[in-house]
Amino acid sequence: MRFSVEPSPSGAWFVKLSGHGAPVSRHDTEEEAIERRDAYARGAAREDGALVHLRDGAAVRIRPIEPDDKPHVLQAFARLSAGSRYRRFLTYKKELTVTELASLTEVDHRDHEALAAIDPDTGEGVGIARYVRDPDRPVAAEAAVTVVDDWQGRGVGAALLAELADRAREEGIREFTATLLSENRAMRTLFDRLGVLRVVRGGPVQEIDVALPVGDGDCMDETLRAAARGDVTAA
Repeated sequence: MRFSVEPSPSGAWFVKLSGHGAPVSRHDTEEEAIERRDAYARGAAREDGALVHLRDGAAVRIRPIEPDDKPHVLQAFARLSAGSRYRRFLTYKKELTVTELASLTEVDHRDHEALAAIDPDTGEGVGIARYVRDPDRPVAAEAAVTVVDDWQGRGVGAALLAELADRAREEGIREFTATLLSENRAMRTLFDRLGVLRVVRGGPVQEIDVALPVGDGDCMDETLRAAARGDVTAA
């Protein structure tokens, strides 16, 4: 990844990723922007995370998202088709703003967790899974998974969701909720295999909740890892 520091019309400074029109972040001074540019470059070279092998022999590294992963998120978003963006955001979205990138990467890893799947060969982000705890129902959290188009159907979504469910249970979360297009059968199937699924609201846009199994003998982890291996179909 190559980064540049450029002045903005408002007098602030942007850090930009080469090949992308939207800025990665905005800063009050050039010095702050240069410092952040260098941090992004260091983050792009990270090689940590659990290595997960997929059914076609490829592998991804899965690790928690950090603030310096903004370029990975911007890069992954650019690789989503219009249809994939609509299925994820339920609206047509051309780009992510600086504020949206911040909210997607600056998480507390407790009430808001986000995990990234990174291609170890290229260092590019290929998928993200996140949950956000419901403040009115702390045992529940809204979950979402997104995989770039050229990695869909290979088990990345299943691997991400398995890790996300593990993290959620560690934080006392016992139920995932999600809002899905009814046509998004891959994600519906994935959530259906998590546990006991209930459709809260039907129609073109469905609201579902899934009770996460707890304790020994959970079938969820093995089911999701089977999906990653290709034994079952998943995103």
